[in-house]
Amino acid sequence: MANNPNMYTCPFICPNSSGAPVAETYLKAGESHASENPFASPYKPGMIQPPEHKVHPHDAPPLYLPQPTDSTSGDILGMGPIGPWAPGHVDWTPQAGMTGVRPVVDKYSITHYSTGEWRKNNLHMLTPRATDKAKALDASIKGDLQKAFNALDNKQNETNTKLKGRVKDLARMKKNVEKAVKAITKETNALEADRNKLKSACRILMLPEAISRECLELRTNRYEPDLVRDDAEQELIKEVAIVGEIRRVFQDTLAKVETQLAYNKAAKASIESDWSDKMVTLKIDGQNLSMGGDSNLILHHPGVARWPENATTLEFWEHYSAESIRNCEEVRKKSEHLRGDLMTAIVKGSQDMKTQADRTNAALAETVLSTEQLCAKLEENLKDNLQTIADVENLIDHLKESLRQLDQRDKLSNTRLRNRNYNRPNVENCRDKAQYALMGEAKFIKETVDSLNGKMRKAEAVRAELMKYRGELEREIACKRKSLNIDQDRLSRVRAHMPTPEEFANA
Repeated sequence: MANNPNMYTCPFICPNSSGAPVAETYLKAGESHASENPFASPYKPGMIQPPEHKVHPHDAPPLYLPQPTDSTSGDILGMGPIGPWAPGHVDWTPQAGMTGVRPVVDKYSITHYSTGEWRKNNLHMLTPRATDKAKALDASIKGDLQKAFNALDNKQNETNTKLKGRVKDLARMKKNVEKAVKAITKETNALEADRNKLKSACRILMLPEAISRECLELRTNRYEPDLVRDDAEQELIKEVAIVGEIRRVFQDTLAKVETQLAYNKAAKASIESDWSDKMVTLKIDGQNLSMGGDSNLILHHPGVARWPENATTLEFWEHYSAESIRNCEEVRKKSEHLRGDLMTAIVKGSQDMKTQADRTNAALAETVLSTEQLCAKLEENLKDNLQTIADVENLIDHLKESLRQLDQRDKLSNTRLRNRNYNRPNVENCRDKAQYALMGEAKFIKETVDSLNGKMRKAEAVRAELMKYRGELEREIACKRKSLNIDQDRLSRVRAHMPTPEEFANA
């Protein structure tokens, strides 16, 4: 033994050793050495089974309601090294794998109720309550409401009958008043007829003057580029001046016959006032008759269910209406005639005004035509501008995509250079052809990125300029649209009410 040279050498390390190699052995899955801890975890690889498929009967209630298989004493959950609360294999004591060492709780949750109790609580919450009381109360209230509304309908029908009778009386009296108004008009002599025509012509003359002034005021709402004193504006100013001259002639003529018609005017005003009151009353009673429970005009008015202080009797109303008609008849018999030739001034003035209105309309039509042509051209330019903006934006998107691709290439080049610069050891870190190629590639990528960034800035500047021009075009189109809306739409609607010479003659 003392002469053995391999006595103090390891046969697995020393190459000169002639000792026989020891055969290596491995345990299979689930096997263990006989000397291992008998209290170790019973878990073995491969012992976990796949989930079992639960089959529920076809007539079983929903899963959130109590099931026939629910336990009444709570869920029975075991505890072990592998279970709902198992933290895994524990080896802090020799008894770590034994059941009952640790409580049935982990750091995440503590079980309070069983699944059966949860489903029983769901059934309790889904069960309706107090249904019979609600049905009885519903039937009782509906019966009382039906009786109340039947009584209200009877009262309302009676009130509607009374209102219909009053409306008939008002309509009859209003008809008599209208007859009196027609009678006093027929009895007026030729002078009164001419005077009425002249006065009506003066009233009608307010309409063309208002139209002309409104057209001038509407044209002041045009935007600044279109605030020009064009032909249409000149003709509108002339129109206002002509209306003023015609009014002066009418007023001078009317002053000569005003005194002769004072009594007739008072009588007519009195009968017309009575007629107006009856019209208002008839309208109010008609409106009251047409109202119902679903009308959107009804409101609460506290304190109205009483007699007003200025209320009169039905007998006084009949007496006043008859006296008003009789007074009108007496004034009609006393009226005097005043003759004069007023039709010439009315007809000639209306013809002059019509001629000037035609000149104004022609100037407006010419202005509208030129504005429409300009607006169409501006819209064409705007369309081209929008297409150009879209093309530039597509170009910018292409540049951005190219820059993203260059960024990837730059990262690749930088990563390669870093690996070669800092990971090659010692003399291997040399400046070979690959290193020069990588350096040249990085420089070229940097120059290309700078160039594309410059192009990107130029494209952005061009897009900004196009967007600015787009805004100018849109503002100009809005200005022209505003002018067209005023000259073509609003002015045409206003000037459509311009009176004709026939309206002046038949006023």
